Amino acid sequence: MLLGDQAVADFPPAYTAFGMDTLGSTFIPLPFAIVIAGAIVFTVLLQSTAFGRSLYAIGANPTAAAFSGIEVAKIRLRLFVLSGAMSALAGVVYTLRFTSARGDNGEGFELSVIAAVLFGGVSIFGGRGSMIGVLLSLLIIGVLKNAFTLDDVSSETLTIVTGVLLLASVLIPNLVARWRAARDRRFIAKSATAP
Repeated sequence: MLLGDQAVADFPPAYTAFGMDTLGSTFIPLPFAIVIAGAIVFTVLLQSTAFGRSLYAIGANPTAAAFSGIEVAKIRLRLFVLSGAMSALAGVVYTLRFTSARGDNGEGFELSVIAAVLFGGVSIFGGRGSMIGVLLSLLIIGVLKNAFTLDDVSSETLTIVTGVLLLASVLIPNLVARWRAARDRRFIAKSATAP
């Protein structure tokens, strides 16, 4: 509301260097190093702590998690605060990397984020997923975006491809689960009728 259709672009060089510099004398961009550090921290947090195990339990069944002694409301609040902090960090890095702050900077990223998370194996119903799958999914989507940009493919086509990935990542696991359930029912029926 404050910016309207204007952009703020006169950042001090020391600020924009944070978004553009590399890590030490390497060729690794500083934002990429931040992503890798965050991935390591959150992998350990999800896989090796009680907080991470509680998140999986709440995602699988919040009622059962509450009955098992997990403070569902408190953990959800912590998760929302953590998510907001990471979103703020991503917004700062994005703004400093592109040296421009606009009110609509992140517009259209929602579809890509949801597609990357679901394509990475995180269940839309909760309780399942891993950071490694999401990172690999981000890598695939990033390579596709760069390839389409270099090939002068329109942004509408890129949105369609992202939408197809999103649909596939939701539909395929559900279809596979239904097929496995039907296969198991057939196997149980055959076992019950066998002499």
